[in-house]
Amino acid sequence: MLDAEARMLLDLMDKAVAEGRPKLHTLPYAVGRAAVDKMSEDSEAEPPEVAAVIDGKFAGPGGDIGYRRYKPIGAADGLLPTLVYYHGGGFVIGTLETHDSTCRRLANKSRCQVIAIDYRLAPEHPFPAPIDDGVAAFRHIRDNAVALGAEPTRLAVGGDSAGGAIAAVVCQAVRDAHEAGPAFQMLIYPATDSSRQSASRQAFSEGYFLTKELIDWFWKAYVPADTDLADLRLSPLLAKDLAGLPPAFVLTAGYDPLRDEGRAYAERLIESGVKTTYVNYPGTIHGFFSLTRFLSQGLKANDEAAAVLGAHFGT
Repeated sequence: MLDAEARMLLDLMDKAVAEGRPKLHTLPYAVGRAAVDKMSEDSEAEPPEVAAVIDGKFAGPGGDIGYRRYKPIGAADGLLPTLVYYHGGGFVIGTLETHDSTCRRLANKSRCQVIAIDYRLAPEHPFPAPIDDGVAAFRHIRDNAVALGAEPTRLAVGGDSAGGAIAAVVCQAVRDAHEAGPAFQMLIYPATDSSRQSASRQAFSEGYFLTKELIDWFWKAYVPADTDLADLRLSPLLAKDLAGLPPAFVLTAGYDPLRDEGRAYAERLIESGVKTTYVNYPGTIHGFFSLTRFLSQGLKANDEAAAVLGAHFGT
């Protein structure tokens, strides 16, 4: 059954549309992005204080990539275990600001440094540009870890939705290139299979925030028309072998179109011998991990993800 808080939030969204607010998928991308990014910032819980916030940038494959480092309160001195975090938003929306409170909470609760990545977005930069930036960001942080306050052998990647997909692809890409990879992956309702319609994509195509129309709006901007949807950078679930990937925390939401592909990815990781913690929050919706001003389950999920990350690194 849908949680009361999630039902209330969905009703508020429906009321706003009934009163004249246009649906996101009806707007030009630039207009929709500005509106939703502001809504997303306002939908996070109040940002907790952290020990330090440091913004910077480094050269990427298509220009500079911005980042924001969060140093947790109460962490030990010296180099820190570090989570490289990719925000969600369908590869079209989202910024460092839309996930600021979430990253702060993850840092404090895990006692790990978090480095959020401001990767390029579609339609200005379609596939594979966001993926390319995600992989480049991990490689840069890995290769310059000490300068960024990170312990080189204790790096994790993570993200929500599109960001979870980027994190999963990063792990596969560096493994397949026989490079040093992340020591942990945090995948929050990741998009893992764009080649077919899962049961949850069909069951929750309307009425639960992330609709089929909205997914199609994102996809039209992100994926060129002639792209092979079986490309593993779009559908990491289709990889023949997931062995050798880092330990994982995979989280899904019960009323989320992406639920089944997230769960399937966790199951395949487990079958491949990868130590994996899988958690489903049955009564809530896509996006709840950062809709923390309205959904207390999101705060609980933030804390659970951070606890698993902290336990992995012994912080």
